[in-house]
Amino acid sequence: MRASPLALALALALLGAARAALADVVHVYARGETFAAIAERYYGNAALEPVVVAANFIHLQATPAIATGVHLTIPSVGYHRVNAGETWERLAVRHLGDASRGPYLARINGGAFNVPPSVGAVIRLPYLLRYVVGAEEPMFEVARRFYGDRALVQFISEFNHLPSQRLARAQVLILPLPDLVLRDVAPDSPEAALIVAHSAQRQVDRELPTLEQLVTRGLYVEAVALGGRLLGHDDLASPQRVVVLRGMAEAYAALDRRDLAADAFRDLLRVEPAYRLDARATAPKVLEAFSLARGTAPEQTLRAAPPTSRPDTAH
Repeated sequence: MRASPLALALALALLGAARAALADVVHVYARGETFAAIAERYYGNAALEPVVVAANFIHLQATPAIATGVHLTIPSVGYHRVNAGETWERLAVRHLGDASRGPYLARINGGAFNVPPSVGAVIRLPYLLRYVVGAEEPMFEVARRFYGDRALVQFISEFNHLPSQRLARAQVLILPLPDLVLRDVAPDSPEAALIVAHSAQRQVDRELPTLEQLVTRGLYVEAVALGGRLLGHDDLASPQRVVVLRGMAEAYAALDRRDLAADAFRDLLRVEPAYRLDARATAPKVLEAFSLARGTAPEQTLRAAPPTSRPDTAH
């Protein structure tokens, strides 16, 4: 007996979901629970109910009722630490199945497709929902249900390389969902460390402009204090560490602490050995500290600085 097109589509979707859901949370359904309550419990957002329903293919059943004790997949985003040589295109092939999805992956991580992701950066990988069309329905309704925006039909069409926006029963759509972040993650889960690193790196991204403003405004003691706090994060990406160390070096140099400025530049050069300063746009004190760090200036200039009118609270 031949399987129906819907059964074949469902088998395909289940196979894909099984591969993608190895790290997903499993929820044991209890009598009387609603999918809205389950979504609220795991995501803090009851509006994500359709995602839980679709991820478990409940919408394909004749009745949405399920038996007590059934195991439900609670899908979530993934994370990846960028290695040397990786590009958005290669990452898209590996994690999204298609090189053409590289610009999308870059965009949801705040990057630009023509600029490779930073080594050591932790990026977020969207959950790829395999949605089986159970009945003929307009694509704008799918866009509304899963993205809250009917206008995203073009995005869905392009992501799936569809020749038409007309959907047919049993058709399988791949819907990338970048915001399926779980409220709670077990500390011993495989991705716990990556989640912490991702959160820390995003926090540093938000504070880097403040560090640069403090240096520009001449608030050097405050800049050193903020830079030291940012360096306390163990999981900074290389470019983040370079920006922080450069800001601290400038602040130390302005405070006449050329020794500490040189130390900051030495740490910077260990991260990025080819780093150079623009001599025409850099203050002489900063250039001197950089020369000390590179070993191109006499060490006798490295001496204790006279007291400043503002106490250096960073050390």
